[in-house]
Amino acid sequence: MAQPELFHYPNVGKRFPFRITDVQLQFDGHLVKPHWHDHIEFIKIVKGRVSVTLDQDQFEAGENEIVFINSRQIHSIRSLSGQSVRINGIIFDKFFVTNFLEGFDSMHTYHLFVNTGIRSERQSFSPCQPIWSELNDCMEIAKNEFAGKQHCYEMAIKSSIYRIVTVVIRYFLQQGTGNAGSRRYQAGQKLVLIRSVMDYIEEHIAETITVEDLCKVIHISPNYLSRIFKELNGVTITRFLTSTRIHLAKQMLAGRELTVTEISEKTGFCNIHYFGKRFKEETGFSPSEFRSKVKRLE
Repeated sequence: MAQPELFHYPNVGKRFPFRITDVQLQFDGHLVKPHWHDHIEFIKIVKGRVSVTLDQDQFEAGENEIVFINSRQIHSIRSLSGQSVRINGIIFDKFFVTNFLEGFDSMHTYHLFVNTGIRSERQSFSPCQPIWSELNDCMEIAKNEFAGKQHCYEMAIKSSIYRIVTVVIRYFLQQGTGNAGSRRYQAGQKLVLIRSVMDYIEEHIAETITVEDLCKVIHISPNYLSRIFKELNGVTITRFLTSTRIHLAKQMLAGRELTVTEISEKTGFCNIHYFGKRFKEETGFSPSEFRSKVKRLE
């Protein structure tokens, strides 16, 4: 087997981290040579039948099947029996899914999608499966928007990818038995716990919030809460609290109703000087500079 390569796609990681592929030519029998990348990829078999390898698993996929390739999975695709084959797909940055909306669902999505066991021996979807139609429609919309590049095409692509990620996460959380199914069930249970924590933070953002306060909400130990919080959100509770407060402050600064001092109090910072320091660390601007920047853009 050829040594897997790390691919860096030129369109991924730029201002708009999205790329489409269309492959017919074969190299030593491969349509896709063994490689891996940090990006997330969906490939549709447009014509023919292929053999797909994902890490240590191998399976066949036929016409119209959609193959899901997670971040950092070693993968390759070969045609079967020298058939004429064509595949196409979409590739997008793994952080793409967290850039659409700022909030709990979007912040935890990437970590749930990539890190909590959403992998199976056969990561493909055939036309007979209930989610295939929606995946196929979203992929076609994204590809057509990217090719046409009409006004607001980026928003349309983001919407399609966000829907794809939602559908796949829900599918894998609901499917499976044994160890894989158990891991998905546990991930879902953790998500329920952390959602309660997020609700508490949102409702008490103007107050001092400690880990002990959050533990009382869901009745688990501080160590366990800290561990599963970072597992699902990718950041510590302290880091999340600061980022949430800064995000709320930016929304308030975009308005004209409140002074900087009032915003500092309503977002839970202990004093205006600390607020100014943390805000500049996060954004590169002081609160007043940020407000002036927003005003100039308007």
